[in-house]
Amino acid sequence: MDSRNRAVSTGLALVLAVATAGITGTAAAQEPAVDATCAGSLTMNFSPPVAFLLPPATGPFTVVTGTGSITTCVALAGGPTTGTFAYQVQGNVTCTSAGTATGTLDIAWADDTESHVVLSNLLLGFTSAGGAAGLTGTVTSGRFAGDQLQVVNVRNPLAYLYCVLTGLSQTTGTPTLIFTDLE
Repeated sequence: MDSRNRAVSTGLALVLAVATAGITGTAAAQEPAVDATCAGSLTMNFSPPVAFLLPPATGPFTVVTGTGSITTCVALAGGPTTGTFAYQVQGNVTCTSAGTATGTLDIAWADDTESHVVLSNLLLGFTSAGGAAGLTGTVTSGRFAGDQLQVVNVRNPLAYLYCVLTGLSQTTGTPTLIFTDLE
């Protein structure tokens, strides 16, 4: 058998092996895939204002609300690249911790479609109210339904200073929103 026939035979064997694996279920599990990455801006409002508390004290029950805009978005399936959002998170929040915080985030995309997200986790860095924070949730309906949403927000660097010295009632940030298909 010459090298050309050998290559065709090898290629055919590979195609059959992949097809058989798909039919019999022996293919490797699908890895999570990023469906979209978006960037924008936001405003955060804290009521009551967050403050610096020494551990082991927990923060008061705080409602964090805000609005923002998605100024650019790269999505594998195409679609709108801009939109607006509003969110509300509730939990025990201080300058440096979030305790348990849950809430919702609603996105209105430029083509009049929507995404509704149930937020289940608020992760704060050491300088949480003035550094970086992360929200994690599940898109329960609309565009990207079933995806996990991670929001990584870099806030105004002076916000932590305001939080420690006087309490913080409002700050701004530049979030990145990452939609990941976990199935």
